[in-house]
Amino acid sequence: MTPGDTTVPTITGPLDLHREQSARVVEHLVTHGTATRSELVNATGLGRGTIAGLTARLLDAGVIRESGDAHGDGRSTPLALTGGDRVLVTARLSLDAAIATVSSLAGDEEARFSEPIVAAASATTSGAGATGAPPATGPIGLAGATRSGTDSTPEALTPLAVVLARAIARAERAAHRIADITVLVDGAVVGSPSVVVTDARFGAEPVDVLGGLRSLIPSLAEIERLLPLPMQVVPAAVAAASVELDALPGIADVLYLDGDTAVSAAALASGRPLLGAHGLGATFGHLPIVPGGLRCRCGQQGCLATVAAPDVVLERAGLAAFAAANGRAEAIDELVLRIAEAEDRARWSWLDAAHWIGRTLQIVVPTLDPAVVVIGGYWGGLVGDIQTALQGNRPTVGNGAISAIPAFSRAVGGPDAALVGARRQARERLIADPLLLVG
Repeated sequence: MTPGDTTVPTITGPLDLHREQSARVVEHLVTHGTATRSELVNATGLGRGTIAGLTARLLDAGVIRESGDAHGDGRSTPLALTGGDRVLVTARLSLDAAIATVSSLAGDEEARFSEPIVAAASATTSGAGATGAPPATGPIGLAGATRSGTDSTPEALTPLAVVLARAIARAERAAHRIADITVLVDGAVVGSPSVVVTDARFGAEPVDVLGGLRSLIPSLAEIERLLPLPMQVVPAAVAAASVELDALPGIADVLYLDGDTAVSAAALASGRPLLGAHGLGATFGHLPIVPGGLRCRCGQQGCLATVAAPDVVLERAGLAAFAAANGRAEAIDELVLRIAEAEDRARWSWLDAAHWIGRTLQIVVPTLDPAVVVIGGYWGGLVGDIQTALQGNRPTVGNGAISAIPAFSRAVGGPDAALVGARRQARERLIADPLLLVG
């Protein structure tokens, strides 16, 4: 396994030699809006001469502009990012709804759109739009939105397309140019062009998520043509893990686990995602860990997902009907409450899942050797059970010193961690090549 390639197209011309320094200047302007040259000196730690040269080149390239009248030597003239009005559009499927957000380059959320997954599916059965509106014929209306999406599109893509179309419309109404569109998924992203595999929402077979969205949003191809970088699909766990890494100063090697929407994981080595040679790195939920276990949808027998996926745990806890009536988010809250109250069936269901999560970690932890295992979602509140399951069968060499490795930590990013992380990663890709923000 090798760290994922997070590079972007290389700047050519006069900015090339000063790429890192230029990125520091642009980062500050993204975060603060405007700054004088003197303020940039203080904020970046670069010398006055360096800032003077960098800002001159960025001005010539059209990356930044003077936002006020020049005074004296120009050090007090406010500078602003030329493409500072661009926005980031991010979409994903959460527990019970599709969500899309519009945010500034700095990551400040400006709008959020949500479409209940079940409601969207039933609404489209009659052929109406998923929002109850008449079939759209405008530039970002949905095309072919039926109960199963299109003939080749999974049903779950329809509500995702609905909220993505709304977010794009919101950006266009506000006259904001879109700098990035990122779609988050629970499965692994493989191949070129990218397809998604082993995703609980879409099934085990490869799914062209972006192609499906293009078929549902007729104008998406034209919108993509104007993007500085291609639209991309990213594992939600990878995006969430980047947020958790920031909360662990001095730590660069992390294994992130989450069990809310699916059994998901991401591994970071030296701060970068371990995607592997084929994009299958950290496919935690599809390690065949249970001897003689059930056949998984992926075709293997005894995958962790067959004993620890949220739907499995809820069903064994007697909460399947509750989830169907109230949604999975409320059902998971009810599960956690019953576990805390030591209700037998809920506690048994969870402890069985925790046992197999721990057994899986017994394989993964020595292989990756992370400094910290970060546990997200509802698993985070039950991290002690997972830690106990792992440590119950650790090596005893060195008086059991290895048994305490790695450290365990509950995730702090909250339910929006993946969205926040995806926005941050999009901004970093753009800032790494400031010329992408021009035009």
